[in-house]
Amino acid sequence: MNETMHEITSGLYLGDIFAARNPSLLNDHQITHVLTIARGSLGLLSNTLDATADGGKAFKHLQIELDDLPDEKLLERLEEGVQFIDSALSPSGDTTEPGKILVHCLQGMSRSCSFVVAYLVWKKNISVSQALEIVQEKRKKARPNAGFYRQLQEWERRCRDSTD
Repeated sequence: MNETMHEITSGLYLGDIFAARNPSLLNDHQITHVLTIARGSLGLLSNTLDATADGGKAFKHLQIELDDLPDEKLLERLEEGVQFIDSALSPSGDTTEPGKILVHCLQGMSRSCSFVVAYLVWKKNISVSQALEIVQEKRKKARPNAGFYRQLQEWERRCRDSTD
């Protein structure tokens, strides 16, 4: 069983740097988009991102620079990440098929998990705890740090307020 990435919901994968650095794994899973949640150089990913997804198009990529520290300003970056995930999973103008996205950080535990949880809270109108349960059902080690969890709870409040 592949432990570097897990499909959380249809087309939405959560994984680590090893999954992101493996173009054949990405192509095997028909990944079209990669969301990197890490600070610093993408040198580790350059070979992967220079490779092409099946169909000859380059992987669409977004990097959000955050460290895995409780006082990082996750909340300020969630909307950008959630919108990128949503655009990946929505059919685009040139195809009626939705894409597939890998959301990753270094270990696929805290930063990337936080963005996947935020997306599920926003898209499915569920609580952070419900979203985290969905994620952990597929990727046992997924666990946002305490500061990220508090910010996700604020994200949940904002999402709920915007639908009221």
